[in-house]
Amino acid sequence: MAFLLQRGMVVSASILLLSYLFGFSGFVSAISPASFYRYWSQKPLVVSTTESRNCSVGFSLQSSYGVVAVSFDNGETITYKVYGDESYREVMSRLSLDSSRHLAPPYEDPGDPFADGPRRAKRSFRKSIGLPATADVGVLSEVVRALRQKAESDLGIHISSAVMAVSHLVALYQDDVQETFEYIGIEYIEPKNYFRPVFWENAAAYAGYGFGMCEHYTNPEVCAAEEKDMPLENILAVHYSRTALMTSLAVIKTATALWEPDYRHLEDFTLGYDAIDSSESEENYWDAVRNYLQELMIQYRHYERPSKIILTGDMALDETFTRVLKEAMVGVMGKVPLIFSSDPELVAAKGAAEFRRRNDF
Repeated sequence: MAFLLQRGMVVSASILLLSYLFGFSGFVSAISPASFYRYWSQKPLVVSTTESRNCSVGFSLQSSYGVVAVSFDNGETITYKVYGDESYREVMSRLSLDSSRHLAPPYEDPGDPFADGPRRAKRSFRKSIGLPATADVGVLSEVVRALRQKAESDLGIHISSAVMAVSHLVALYQDDVQETFEYIGIEYIEPKNYFRPVFWENAAAYAGYGFGMCEHYTNPEVCAAEEKDMPLENILAVHYSRTALMTSLAVIKTATALWEPDYRHLEDFTLGYDAIDSSESEENYWDAVRNYLQELMIQYRHYERPSKIILTGDMALDETFTRVLKEAMVGVMGKVPLIFSSDPELVAAKGAAEFRRRNDF
C-alpha cells in the first residue's frame, strides 16, 4: 500500500511537470491518469535484429493510405495496403500546408539548433515516458503498425528494419518519419547515397518503375559506371488518390538523386477523387483537376518539358482522370509524354523495398 501511495505521488508530480511543459489543458486532454500509469509501467520493446525469413521490406505512407512491400530473394514481392482513418487523413492534409512548417533538421542557420531545442526536448520527454514523439507521429505509427501486423501474420516473418517512402509534404520532416518507426520498434534504414534526408515517394516510385537503379549493385565500381551512363531526365510525377492531387516537375538521373524542390511541387487535399461529391458539378471538378495538372507546366514553361509521367496513388488509373491528364498535357505540350502507371498505388513501397535490398552492399 505504501508503495502504491509513493508511486501515485510520483505520477502526480510527473503529471504536474508535463502540464507545465505542454500546457495544462492540452496535456490533460491528451492523456488520462489511467493511460499514464499504462505508459509508466510498460516494459521496453525487445526487437529481433534479424528477419525470420530472408526478405527486404519497404513502407510507403501516402495521402490517404499506407503500403508495405515485402520482397523475397526469389523475386517474389508481396504487398499489403491499409487505408488511414479520419485522423490520418487530417494529419496528412495539415502537413501539406505552409502554415504547419517549423524548424527541423537539417538546419540551415547556425542558430537553428538552439532555437529548435524546446521542440526537440518535448519530443524526447514524450518518448522517455513511452509516448510517441508527437501526436502526429502516433497517428502515422498506427498505419505502419497495422501494415506490419498484416505482413508478419500472413508471411510468418518479423520486420525489424525497413526503408520508408513518404509523400512530399512541406511539413513532414525526417524526425517524424524516423520516430514513427522508432515508436513501434522498427529500425529506420536511410537509403544509401540518397542525397535528401526525407525519402520522397517519387524517388521510390521511379525505382519501383525500374528506372535509376544499377543492375550490378553488388559491385560498387560496376554500379557506379552504370549510373554514370544514365540519362538526366525531367519527369512529371502525379499522385492522385481519394483525398489529394499532387504534381511535381522533378529532375532525376538516378533514383538516389531526385531534385524536387518545394517550389516545383504542389499538393492539394481539396482535389482528391472523393471531392467530386462536394463539387458544384462533375464538370467543374474535372476542369479544376485539368487546370491543376497544367499549373507547374505553365509556371515553368521555359524549362525543359518532361519526357516521362510517373503516376502514384490509388485513383491514378481512374478512366476519367487518365483522359483529363492526357488532355492537360496536350494543352501545354502538344503531345502526351510516356506515362508509367503499373501498380501506381503500390509502386512506391516496392521501390522502397528494393532500396532496402541494396542497402547492405
